[in-house]
Amino acid sequence: MTHIKTLAEILADMGEPVSADSSWSNSPSNQPTQSQTNQPNQTQKTPKSQKNQQSDKKHLPKKGTQTKPKPSSIGTLLGTSTHILDERTAVALQNVAIEPIYQNDKAINYMRWLAFYYLSNRELSQKQLRQKLLDKECDPQMVDELITEFAQKNYQSDERCAFMLIREGVRRGRGKHHIAQSLKTAGINLPYSLDELIQMADITSLSDGTILADDDDKPEHINWLKLAVEARCKKYGNHLPTDQKQKARQLRFLQYRGFEMSVCFDALKYTLDDMDELDFV
Repeated sequence: MTHIKTLAEILADMGEPVSADSSWSNSPSNQPTQSQTNQPNQTQKTPKSQKNQQSDKKHLPKKGTQTKPKPSSIGTLLGTSTHILDERTAVALQNVAIEPIYQNDKAINYMRWLAFYYLSNRELSQKQLRQKLLDKECDPQMVDELITEFAQKNYQSDERCAFMLIREGVRRGRGKHHIAQSLKTAGINLPYSLDELIQMADITSLSDGTILADDDDKPEHINWLKLAVEARCKKYGNHLPTDQKQKARQLRFLQYRGFEMSVCFDALKYTLDDMDELDFV
């Protein structure tokens, strides 16, 4: 049987020094087994991608919880350690609130549709239109901008609204005080007196038989006395009051209708038949 020389014996025959590493490496006990080579390294480092995923999971909110929005301010966006601005500017902007952007097409279109809808049904003053839009929870700043635009384009007019209220008051048998109060309630403040507005309202164009005085010196002048007599007779009958109780009741009615006090007292003295026979100057 032939003897197989080891590496150490071959080196010894050749006169080369034998190192301890070479003898150790060739020893069968120091050779790694197949099972050891196939086992993975248990101390292998975790890839960076897996570490990032694990760190992201730690910061994710739990299920069923809602994250609260951070306060909107320029300071929170810049942060405490910003290098974009200098320190003085960053401190000055720390407490400045961020204004919301009002360019919301859906909200603007809805608000404009509401405004046109209201104005198509009835003339409204700026105060009335603003209140109607605010009642629909429209943004106040957007409402003010829209009202300014509508007034400039004559879509809305306080003057037309005033004329409508005057005509409406005359049709319903209301006096000057009532008409003036309706203009005040609507927030209409025009540089004209009440008599000028009534004359500008063109009452003669009404087709419901509005009472006008036949006076050449005062054309298109409303006969408030005849209007009051018509309102009283329509309510209490075409006859004069007979006792003080009836006079007081009818007087309060005329006052409530907004007629002047002198007109109210005179209206108790006439019926519709008497008014047709009188010639008013």
